[in-house]
Amino acid sequence: MGIEERKQRERNARVRLILQAGLATFAKYGYHGTSMDLIAGEAELGKATLYYYFKSKNELLLGILKNGLISFFTRLEEAWQEVDSPIEKLEIVTDIGADFFRENPDYFKLYNYMASHPSLRERGFRELHEVVVEKFSKIRDIFAVALRRGLIKPQPLDSLVEIFGSMVMGMGMLSGAHPSPEQLKEKARLIREVFLNGILKKE
Repeated sequence: MGIEERKQRERNARVRLILQAGLATFAKYGYHGTSMDLIAGEAELGKATLYYYFKSKNELLLGILKNGLISFFTRLEEAWQEVDSPIEKLEIVTDIGADFFRENPDYFKLYNYMASHPSLRERGFRELHEVVVEKFSKIRDIFAVALRRGLIKPQPLDSLVEIFGSMVMGMGMLSGAHPSPEQLKEKARLIREVFLNGILKKE
């Protein structure tokens, strides 16, 4: 391994450590009770190191949310490789969504905080927009394949993606601080039963 590659790995590991420490600290103390000093202590790093990677508490919060979004879609993309059917791929979204929201409720506490504060919300939506568009384009592609194959009723493609995405994300944001696996599985089942089955083209 070359020197530059080793340095990049060390930087990536440090960023992951900071993001994990930030998530734990925000979850424990809330947004207003969290400081960069507390996060540095949780990460066992100097404050100067923390500021080298993230210039402010807001920037770190957005980094945590972006990392959560990427982690969710990484799991989806790995699972999608196992199936060809676009309908099965959409069902996978609901199942992995339920698992991810159960395992990571703190992401949604932070997202709800960001969404409820106008100044942070404007910046957050702007900075997360590119990642959201890129990742949701993959779900859009799956719906497009289903339409081309005649598997679902003709409907406006973008509307399908927006409604489906809102229902899946709602599982996490509207399920409280500690949703039970049973609650989330039931919501995933309802999305499949009411929405996905509803748009299927009948034989």
